Formats: sequence, C-alpha cells, structure tokens
Amino acid sequence: MTKQTPTRRWTLDNVALGLITITMLPAGLQAAFTPRSFFDDFPLGRGWISHQSDAYSEHLVRDVGGLFLAMIIVTAWTVIRKGPTRPVAVAWLAFGVLHLAYHVGHLDGYGTVDQIGLVASLVMVPALAALALWAGRHER
Repeated sequence: MTKQTPTRRWTLDNVALGLITITMLPAGLQAAFTPRSFFDDFPLGRGWISHQSDAYSEHLVRDVGGLFLAMIIVTAWTVIRKGPTRPVAVAWLAFGVLHLAYHVGHLDGYGTVDQIGLVASLVMVPALAALALWAGRHER
C-alpha cells in the first residue's frame, strides 16, 4: 500500500490572501530596506508619500516596512500551510479600510491620474481581504 500525499487545493480565500502577499511585498521591502526611496519615490517614482508628508522620518518608514513584512510573512505562512485565513483577512481588512479612509480624505493636490491610481491601489487590499473573509466563512 502506498502512502498518498494530500492534494493541495487552492481555495478562493488562499488566492485572495496570496494576491495581497504578492502586491504588498515590494512596498514592504522598499520601506524596510530603502526608507528614503520609499518616502520620496513610492510608487514607481510617483512620490505619493512625500506629497502628503511634511517631514521624513527614517524610523517611522522602517517601522511601517517592518510591519508590512511581518503581515506578509504571516499571510504567506497561512496560504502555504493552509492555515486559518479569517484572522489574517480581518487584520488586512482593518489595515486596508483605515489606510484607504485616510487617503481618500487627503487627495488634494494630486492630479487625476494619481488620485485614481492611489484610490484604486488602496481599494485592492480591503477588497481582497473581504473576499478572503467571505470565502473562508466556513472555517472552523
């Protein structure tokens, strides 16, 4: 009798959290390891952060990068190990909604393209987190 390896099944909640992991990784790495570049250039030279901030704080930016990376590690671990997705989804939902709410209230001074890009990119995390939460609703 041969031992069968369990089949890994990709579920919608795992896919949604995997997408959050992949899309947030560049920001986490940039903020943690090149904080000045993150402050001045994020994303892709657009300067969204420096546009809204009066002063650069290496400490604050590195802390944000560290927190992003910590969330990314927990999320990736959950996806890879097929762990409970709901707690991770709730954490990303809380972050994403608060992050989005702040930026939606501070769009002054951005051009139309940057306003659309900023809001669209920020909607992604809470939308995917809500999808993961809904898709994982039958977890025990």
